[in-house]
Amino acid sequence: MKRIFLGLTLLASFALAADLKYDVSVNGRPTPDPAIVVNGKTYVPLSVLKTLGIPTALQGKTLILGTQTGVVPGGANQRVSLEGCVGDTLFNGIWRMTVKKVEAIGPDVGLGPGWGVTVELRNGTTTRTSLHDTGLEAIDLVQPDGNTLVFEERGAEEGFLYKEISQAGGVTYQLRFHTQSARTPASEVPRPAKLIVQLNPKRLTAGYLMAAQVAYTTPTPSFRVGLTCQR
Repeated sequence: MKRIFLGLTLLASFALAADLKYDVSVNGRPTPDPAIVVNGKTYVPLSVLKTLGIPTALQGKTLILGTQTGVVPGGANQRVSLEGCVGDTLFNGIWRMTVKKVEAIGPDVGLGPGWGVTVELRNGTTTRTSLHDTGLEAIDLVQPDGNTLVFEERGAEEGFLYKEISQAGGVTYQLRFHTQSARTPASEVPRPAKLIVQLNPKRLTAGYLMAAQVAYTTPTPSFRVGLTCQR
């Protein structure tokens, strides 16, 4: 398998022998692929960028870093995010999030039937913090037609949204979403298309988080998980 390296410039071919190799450490952990020096320039493998939560993709002869901001039909701006499938662990420098399971749920709290999404959230920082304190704006479950279900915040506030998680600690919680009407038949609520956890890096709570040097390693830390694919 060919490895692609990123530097100040991109080489079309790496026929030239590497002058020097460096072991690479990301957030204190060694990575399997080394950095290389060619003609005095250091090149880092794309696998390192992926470890930092920076999406990469090849489109023809163009190497794309990060998630591109586009316009979806209707003129709405699509929010850039870290993207994955059920079973993928996505990391934005603060949180490691994995969607474990998606299952149908019945009516509750005056709302109709819907879907439960079981999520594992782990703290990747060196300090205790919560999802709310790290810029959480919204959690949406999007249906195939683009509409969203109603998020059941009761219980989620203490169990997931505001729960302070210690260094390397985690929580597994079922996020619950419902249709607005209790009369809606469950058969009319299709499997959701994606879960979006919107995080705004500009809303990181000041004070102890800044003192602990807590920061996202990507300018697009939101999570967008496709629920129709699984790995």
